[in-house]
Amino acid sequence: MDTVRISHPKERANTAQVRHWMGVVSHLDPRYGGLSTVVPQLSSSIARTGLYTMELAAFCAPTELYCESNHPELSVSTWPVSRAQWWRDRGLRDRFQEQVRTVDGLHIHGLWEQSTAIAAHTARAFRKPYVISAHGMLEQWALNNKKLKKQIYSAFIERANVQRASCVHALTRAEAQDYRRFGVRTPIAVIPNGVNIPDSTDPECFLNRYPTLRDKRMILFMGRIHFKKGLDILVQSWAKVAKGWPDAHLVLAGPDFEDTRASIEKLVADYGLGSQVLFTGMLRNEIKWSALAHAECFVLPSYSEGLSVSALEAMGMGLPMIVTEQCNLPEVGDLDAGWLIKSETGPLTSSLRELLGNSPATNASIGEKGSRLVRERYNWATITSQMLELYQWIDSGCSPRQFEVMTA
Repeated sequence: MDTVRISHPKERANTAQVRHWMGVVSHLDPRYGGLSTVVPQLSSSIARTGLYTMELAAFCAPTELYCESNHPELSVSTWPVSRAQWWRDRGLRDRFQEQVRTVDGLHIHGLWEQSTAIAAHTARAFRKPYVISAHGMLEQWALNNKKLKKQIYSAFIERANVQRASCVHALTRAEAQDYRRFGVRTPIAVIPNGVNIPDSTDPECFLNRYPTLRDKRMILFMGRIHFKKGLDILVQSWAKVAKGWPDAHLVLAGPDFEDTRASIEKLVADYGLGSQVLFTGMLRNEIKWSALAHAECFVLPSYSEGLSVSALEAMGMGLPMIVTEQCNLPEVGDLDAGWLIKSETGPLTSSLRELLGNSPATNASIGEKGSRLVRERYNWATITSQMLELYQWIDSGCSPRQFEVMTA
């Protein structure tokens, strides 16, 4: 399978001051989660500074949805996922090696993927520095999923990929500790995800599509419909709460993964909740923001997260948050921006009852605290500046000042 070039930005400036880095990611379609949204945005934001040019190598099907007009600064290429194809096809390896040879450094996003194995191996072969971002894939729940397979793969491949990186990037201090438990002794840069919050939103777009929700108090889950998101305990908790608030509706927005939706729909039916639960599928662009504008609360009872983009977007929109400790947003508790709970039905039920028992003004006040935090700390201008400093630290040894570095 040949490399497929999706977009061609202008040739990079011919100057020694402009460095050229490559981002490596496993998917481009946002349905695969926040990573496929964050990585193109991050790379594009860095390129817009003019200090770096960026290209993106995506190991995915060339048919995955990707809007090149959103990131005209990026040169984006797609590469096959099949390990067998990479093993057999010398020409494929040669083409990727040639692309790596022309860059000054690589930023590899995600673990346990062919993209990480190929990119890290090639970077070392050409003595190119590289950064690895685990994006929550070293969290304990994630490691226990397919545990034996990951233990074997770690022993032969992944641990070396991570340990031999010039630096590893953690989204949170909790993730930095995950790296240490994995045996990593290299420096860890702690830089969170960024989000763009629109200046204004209108719930009408969403309500025109789902008019039965117009007069409902909407509790919103937005993310992949996957077991790790805690949707089982969410439905169980909703069964204990819903009858007390007949005007409240739980909306589950997101694409189905590993046939989880069927089991959650059955759980909804078993509890007789069909009239107070709605599955919308994935909401994109305007209708996503419209749904957030209509919602009264955002709930994410996840068993495992890196740093949820959907949660940051919801918090930035001023929604009170009900999130588990595994969501790595301790600010929700610190600032009283919502409810920070354990991933159990009891605390989730209690928080839903408290939220629904509050006045609209009380919930709006709770949400405003989180909104201020996101707009100040998690905006893309701040995150881009921090990541740019990380690249410059690796390229030139300049001591970073804008982000925390954890050393062994």
